Amino acid sequence: MSETVRLVSDGEELVLAVGEAFRVHPIPDAAGPAAARKVEPAPERVAIQYVGFKDVEGRREYALNARRGDQTCRYVVWIDLAAFSARQALLQDGPDICYQKLMRELAEVELQASDGIGVTEGDLTAYRASHAPPARRTMSPRPPEAAKPSPGGGAA
Repeated sequence: MSETVRLVSDGEELVLAVGEAFRVHPIPDAAGPAAARKVEPAPERVAIQYVGFKDVEGRREYALNARRGDQTCRYVVWIDLAAFSARQALLQDGPDICYQKLMRELAEVELQASDGIGVTEGDLTAYRASHAPPARRTMSPRPPEAAKPSPGGGAA
């Protein structure tokens, strides 16, 4: 068994077999010790609250409040009423469809007031696909049994 070399730095140990190469790569733009480096804070999560709905001019408008940190904005996300009558969406799914749409819209942008966000046919198709019931498992047919020899045991 070959000896190992232990390199100790800031309380961390690295065990290398004799003859292994070890190279340290500096962190770009890192000035000073690790404790002095700035760490980017994780982006704050968006909290969305459903406020209610109303039917206006051939569409159903859903009011939602979005909050990130201390900032709060009200959004109106709407779905054409024709989508409900054409069974592209169910009325009870409307709030969730709008919630999902707003979450996608706000994923990486700052909160800003909006005149309204429309749910597209593509959004409805994607929602139905992601909420489809699982495929039913059916029993596969049994494989055909191999030909069994006759009880007499031999040829006649």
